[in-house]
Amino acid sequence: MAYGIGVMGLGIMGRRMIESFAANPDFRIVAGYDPAPVEATVPRAGSVEALLADPSIDGLYIASPPATHAALVSAAARAGKVILCEKPLAATVEEARACIDAVERSGVRAAVNFPFATAPAILRLREIVSGGALGDGLSAHLTLRFRTWPRGWQHGAAGWLAGPEQGGFTREVVSHAVFLALRLFGPGRLEAQEVERGPTGTETRIRATLGFAACRMTIDGAVEGEIDDFNRFEITGPKGKAVLSEWYRLQYGDEEMAPARADAHQVAEFGKLIAGRPNRLATFREAAAVVDIVEGILRA
Repeated sequence: MAYGIGVMGLGIMGRRMIESFAANPDFRIVAGYDPAPVEATVPRAGSVEALLADPSIDGLYIASPPATHAALVSAAARAGKVILCEKPLAATVEEARACIDAVERSGVRAAVNFPFATAPAILRLREIVSGGALGDGLSAHLTLRFRTWPRGWQHGAAGWLAGPEQGGFTREVVSHAVFLALRLFGPGRLEAQEVERGPTGTETRIRATLGFAACRMTIDGAVEGEIDDFNRFEITGPKGKAVLSEWYRLQYGDEEMAPARADAHQVAEFGKLIAGRPNRLATFREAAAVVDIVEGILRA
């Protein structure tokens, strides 16, 4: 029997993941809800409460802005729904911890939608690093450049993505790399940070250093240049180098993996989570560790 899915938030990510759920025969979209009059190809629930009260919904995908996550996670947990929450888990450390408390208190299974948890290129990168192919004493560097922020394709969410309260490229993009670093190198800490801000208070440039037991990572991100979305994550060791670019392109020696999105893999792993089986998805505690570091950077 296919798992019934409810979708909270029918913006860019909500519609993208609806397509991935629809393409997987293990799922069926029961309904979605969005307070805005957006176009969607799924039945519309009349309210959040109606969506959560539907007994045919097994899992809820939360694709609303970050500042709404804590309240929605709490409501979904009380309703007994298995949760896949969009990243970042929250826009504050306190709300991230409230999300953890809500799911642990209720006992519901929950995960956060970090695609680097399941992308084939990332799984290969983890093999390279954990297998010692790059050697010991690693260093990592993340470079990000955006011609504009928000990016052009995000115009539908520009209202919140452009503001300092829950938007900005550090929460939206740097969080992916921080999650990846935590998976690759283990627990980490913020050692140094610098932030430049524009007229609205949203960051226009950041520099940061993160420390891990086996790696030191630097971050250089800015809204400048002519490239819409430039991203490069490079790991260097005494035995070699691995580079992740264009989000999912991996280059290591003579080996290269072409970019391929991870949405279908995320959806498949969510099915395992609903079934109570082991899965690769990011846990709420992992996602809260990302929030700790990201919000630490932004406190500069």
